Amino acid sequence: MKILSRTLLFLTLTGAAASTHAGMIKFEAAYGTAAANAAEGAFLLGSYNQTTENFNDFDASGKIDSNSNQQANWVQSETFFDTTVGRFENTAPDSSGGGDDVNNTNLMIEDKDTGEFGRATPGQWLDSNDADEVTWTLASGAYNSFGFFLSDANDQGARLKLQLKEGGTIEEELKLDKKGNGNLAYITFISSIEFLEATLIFNNGVGNNDGWGIDNVTLAKVPEPGTLALLGLGLAGLSMARRRKV
Repeated sequence: MKILSRTLLFLTLTGAAASTHAGMIKFEAAYGTAAANAAEGAFLLGSYNQTTENFNDFDASGKIDSNSNQQANWVQSETFFDTTVGRFENTAPDSSGGGDDVNNTNLMIEDKDTGEFGRATPGQWLDSNDADEVTWTLASGAYNSFGFFLSDANDQGARLKLQLKEGGTIEEELKLDKKGNGNLAYITFISSIEFLEATLIFNNGVGNNDGWGIDNVTLAKVPEPGTLALLGLGLAGLSMARRRKV
């Protein structure tokens, strides 16, 4: 219950960045397995026109999971992956000069046998392979929001650049808390205006040897800018209901 309470406090108090083009923008990160699962449930409940990529449909016939170097294990390994929610591409490979990465210009599709730390939810997920930069070009559609699980992100940052439906370009710096190995978060981003073109850049920084996994990526439409606050109230009600049952 303490995890849920902290999550509700974060949802209530996190500031929203504003822009004359963007109207209202909200960025949330719920940390810990219970809080992340609750945040995903709230996002899915409060949105519609959803498209979700869980990476489970990628062919595993070429899977490699017998190498003693875990960095050399994968389900698939490519410079980019086209998915139902857009293209994920390794746009700046690991430049640390250390570590034991292989195919370092590629991204990986991983599973519990091949991936580090069991990074994401069950099934397969996308792994950054310690890239300095990964670019996600969002699929076009009537979307103004997205949510996804991000695991083992440590001190990763993300730079978000959006070209909105009404024209104009905005950039938002999304800050993630520094966490230890194996951490799990659910990330939610909501704009009051639909995306025309949107690119999310996961920027690890030059010379850093660190990686992350992403899974259950959902593009969706949220009907009103204040919906996330309502989702927080809904979670609060759920918390109170659970307490009454105790």
